[in-house]
Amino acid sequence: MKKKTAGILLGVMVSSMLLSACGSNKAKEAANESVQVEEEGKGERTEEGEKVEAEETAEASDTSASDTGDSDGNVSEGNSSESDTTGSDADHSGDKAEAENDENVDTDGTDDTEDTEAPLGKIGILLSQDDENASVDAKEMTDQIAEGGYEAEVKNADGDAELQISQIQECIDEEVSALIINPVDPYGLADILNTAKEKEIPVISYDKLIQDTAAVNYYASYDTRVIGNEIGKEIVKKMSLDKAQEEKKSYTIEFLMGSPDDNGALFLCNGILEVLQEYLDDGTLVCKSGNTTFDTTGIMRWSESSAKAKLESVLDEFYAEEKTPDIICTAYDGFTYEVQDVLKSAGILPGSEEWPLITGYGSEVQAVKDVAEGELSFTMFMDRKELAKGGAQMAIDYLTGEKVDVKDYSQYDNGVKIVGTFTCTAQMIDKDNYQILVDNGTYTENEIQPEPTETPEPTETPEPTETPEPTETPVLTETPELTGTPAPTETQTASEIPESTGTPIPAAGKSADDKTV
Repeated sequence: MKKKTAGILLGVMVSSMLLSACGSNKAKEAANESVQVEEEGKGERTEEGEKVEAEETAEASDTSASDTGDSDGNVSEGNSSESDTTGSDADHSGDKAEAENDENVDTDGTDDTEDTEAPLGKIGILLSQDDENASVDAKEMTDQIAEGGYEAEVKNADGDAELQISQIQECIDEEVSALIINPVDPYGLADILNTAKEKEIPVISYDKLIQDTAAVNYYASYDTRVIGNEIGKEIVKKMSLDKAQEEKKSYTIEFLMGSPDDNGALFLCNGILEVLQEYLDDGTLVCKSGNTTFDTTGIMRWSESSAKAKLESVLDEFYAEEKTPDIICTAYDGFTYEVQDVLKSAGILPGSEEWPLITGYGSEVQAVKDVAEGELSFTMFMDRKELAKGGAQMAIDYLTGEKVDVKDYSQYDNGVKIVGTFTCTAQMIDKDNYQILVDNGTYTENEIQPEPTETPEPTETPEPTETPEPTETPVLTETPELTGTPAPTETQTASEIPESTGTPIPAAGKSADDKTV
């Protein structure tokens, strides 16, 4: 009878434990779902603008599960025989688990279980351009995804929007677990991403925000508005604009901003103008072209050739006399190369008084060299590794139910929803500190050191031609001695002066040759 009673009680306890575990899993799923929903921009906000977390629901569910566990514990504590039986079963379970572990150990004593473990799923990485950034993105994301237990599949559209759409479709057909997309055309992916949403594939927009769709779950980007503020402040500092403001001096400035279809470029432009606007308003800064808005300064698709053509047009129309403004503010290192070419073609040389302050963005290898050589005033360094890891981790956290690292819930609106965003900042790089890019491992010394100035090769000294023998100098004939000027005789009296014998006048009828006898 005791054994029968113990068996019944044991069954009740096991059933209770199973129900408790099941309830806990459902609670966790509900909590994760709630967190994901609010982090996608759909949750409620407190008066301070912070997100309302779903921790209360999760905590309540966990408490309920805990209470059930305590109840079960009390039952077991009230039945010593049951406890002994359970302990015995536990011992047998431990022996069984140990035996199973022994089977996974090779004869050499190593455990191969972890090595043969299959990835949890595949994450598609869709990159837009085949450039330096894409190389960093591919490597860092792949490593981060592998560390999270997933497999990465990288595809690069190399600037082809249609190709990228087909690559996304391939990933959907392969039933990837998530998509990380750096869009070629941020406005052209709504339809294909609706398909991803139907398949319940989460989408992380990377670097540029995908527009006009609710299918974007998160966004990873640089905080370009803050970076724009930093660029503006550096211009104020390097040009001593506050001093110029007091002295009523003015400087000219022109802008070459980023692509109008890139929201990050818009935030960058706005950030710069937030700082410089007061100087434009009071005349300390003068933009002769009048191009001081994002609409009038943006360069579509970051085209370097378009930036060059725009600058040439502005200089021809507004700077025919000065040749160049005092400041040229750009949103991309690639634009600075074109600026330098235009200026050099106009006969303006780096280091001269006419050479303007030029700003860059990106800290590309060539740009850092230009900074070191004094051709570029400064550029902004954004750690691409940090951004790539952050974007990959967002996907992993979403898939594993962890809290996604979102730093901004307010300003990234894609036209349909405000997208929760992971952001990175930047650092200003100029001639005084560019070596930090070597110290942090971004570049090697050889990659960014200034090019040595070429020493002109000496021209060959022409062999001297034979010196002709000098002709004999002719002997000078003796210069005859000058006869002395006769001394004037004493002035004679009128009576002493003989009468002048004039030429006789011939007599009439005779010639001058007739002679008298």
